[in-house]
Amino acid sequence: MKNDTEVTKEIGNETAASENYSKHVIKDLLISAVLFLPLCFFIWFYASTIFVIPVKYLLQLILTFWQPELFSAVTQINYHLSIETLIFPSNSFAGQGDKLAVLDVSVNPMLYGYGLAVISGLVVSIPGIKFAKAAMQIFFGYIVVVLVQTFGAFWEMIKHLIFEAGPDTTQAILDTGLTPNLVALMYQLGYLIIPAVVPIAYWILMNNDFISEITGLNNINKRNLPKNKVSEVKHKEEQE
Repeated sequence: MKNDTEVTKEIGNETAASENYSKHVIKDLLISAVLFLPLCFFIWFYASTIFVIPVKYLLQLILTFWQPELFSAVTQINYHLSIETLIFPSNSFAGQGDKLAVLDVSVNPMLYGYGLAVISGLVVSIPGIKFAKAAMQIFFGYIVVVLVQTFGAFWEMIKHLIFEAGPDTTQAILDTGLTPNLVALMYQLGYLIIPAVVPIAYWILMNNDFISEITGLNNINKRNLPKNKVSEVKHKEEQE
């Protein structure tokens, strides 16, 4: 039967070996990320027109369902989206004459979609990850990023209409029940916070075991287990 000293020594050896392993894995992760992230950003931007297609249809569905009397359709030009409204500004523009024209708003959803490149680069950088697991994480990460892009594009469009497009459009948006403060808050969240935070949070959640391994959380659990064993040894010795 092992005494307390031997058990403690084993714990120390396991801890040192685990720390060395974690440092090695973190080093490999950083090197891989430096190599893969630029490549993923290149592919993401090169295929941007394709990646934006789901955002177009989702945004169009939301707008036409929410306010069909204000929004007509969403068209795509490369990776830009043009929201066609049914708002007729009362003020005339130079060269327009007496013609009526609806107001269209252009947004760039790629401003909110860089998380796909971040997720892809971090996923493929994980040492020893299987292809099927990496592909699954990137696929579901893409779905998450599409939602983030749609959120950002929606509130950018609303921000433009309520603050920049004139009194007629401002009133039209206010009549929907939205307030300037709410629009400003949602726009800031969609532009500054959500696109940056969600991809990292998604990667951490999908690779929780790996994160625990390299950060030492697993070691804490392992240390607690041997401590229980030490108490069991003491208890048996006292009984003897």
